[in-house]
Amino acid sequence: MSNFNVQCIARSARAVSPSSCLLEMPPSTPLVFLDSSSGRGLSAIAFGPDDAVVGRVSPAVSTSEKWPMSNVDPAQELERACQDENWFFDAGIPQIGVGWIGWFSFECGHAYESFPWNAPYPDSWPDYNFGRYRQALVWTPDGRVMLLYAFSDGLPDASADALALFEDVIAKAECGQVDLAPQKQKLNTEKGTTYQDGVKQLRALIAEGELFQGNLSHEMSGKFKGNARELYISLRDEQPTELSCYWEDQSGRSLISHSPESFLSVNGTEIISRPIKGTAHREQDAQLDAKATEQLNANEKEMAELNMIVDMTRNDLGRIATVGQVAVENVGSVVSYPTLHHREAIIRARWLPQTGLAKLIAATFPPASISGAPKVRALQAIAEIEQRSRGAYCGSLGYWLPSASPHGEFSVLIRTACIAKGTLRLAVGAGIVWDSDPQAEWEETLLKGRYLRDE
Repeated sequence: MSNFNVQCIARSARAVSPSSCLLEMPPSTPLVFLDSSSGRGLSAIAFGPDDAVVGRVSPAVSTSEKWPMSNVDPAQELERACQDENWFFDAGIPQIGVGWIGWFSFECGHAYESFPWNAPYPDSWPDYNFGRYRQALVWTPDGRVMLLYAFSDGLPDASADALALFEDVIAKAECGQVDLAPQKQKLNTEKGTTYQDGVKQLRALIAEGELFQGNLSHEMSGKFKGNARELYISLRDEQPTELSCYWEDQSGRSLISHSPESFLSVNGTEIISRPIKGTAHREQDAQLDAKATEQLNANEKEMAELNMIVDMTRNDLGRIATVGQVAVENVGSVVSYPTLHHREAIIRARWLPQTGLAKLIAATFPPASISGAPKVRALQAIAEIEQRSRGAYCGSLGYWLPSASPHGEFSVLIRTACIAKGTLRLAVGAGIVWDSDPQAEWEETLLKGRYLRDE
């Protein structure tokens, strides 16, 4: 067993902006900014991973399945890498910023369910990418910064290098100010009629009784010549969420995520999932905005969408929870963001942590809210209609701290842009049910991309 003792080895003397620190981090250093930009949680910049689990999924050789499953289980690969690790923290240190941090693409679902394969996601993206981060900047509630470092016997002690970087970044960040206007992007999208035809195809399958709901998406794309860190920061204040994230690797790839949706939150024996379904546009007038909230709460179609996903999430968690230990804490309430309102539910479960991360992901991935109901038939239908891989979009990003009482948090990668090889790609989608109006669903997807797309 390898022990990782996480200690605070330095603190800033005063409050420092996370945005300033992100810009001052060395450009050659791979990093992840776990950003509670809403101010309701903790933020951290993990940097310089010393180990990695990276790969792609591909169809296994099979003659018996119409759609063969993956020849590799990404979550199992991650679990193998960290199963002999035990991470523990000195008293008073928040459990964030260090550990195994990364993401699973939507196509990792091929390891767990049988559905059609599409061409690999463009620009040479992997399907999963996790790094082991032993050093991180973590923000305290008063805005000051702690430098965390995980010491481990048998591994090199690079804490002196981490401290030197910390002092350099903090000194520069204290002197600088970040004031970036939103850098919205020119993005091309498919014809609205193409997406609406897909909605009609899903409605036809629903009419035939093959499924109840399917999440249908499309992708916008355009040339990107800017600085990915600056783009993220420019959007940060206008799209604040508890689960925002900026990720980059040594190959120049970046993920910019402003996801509001929690896929899995694990704290020892407890698992919480917060699926989102139902969307309404924010109004500038307070009375009209309150009316929009009331209408969203009373909309039978939106309630039905979320109810189906709640049932799916209960079913998924029930596959690994202890018997009788799955409960719906909140069937749905409105949560508001700067550009839109959503309805969010809360499902809570108890499990035995020794069950392991691989079985937890296998039971629940891809997330119910971006698949449909029933999940397998919905996955098959949307793959056939969309005719493209989703990549990181609709996958999950988060961190995992292995121990006898593990801790982790994974978002659903919606509101997420992928940047590589001079191209920015942003996918958006909507839940389709029998009552869906094709034009309205198309407009909902455009609303979801408005925070980034220059219209």
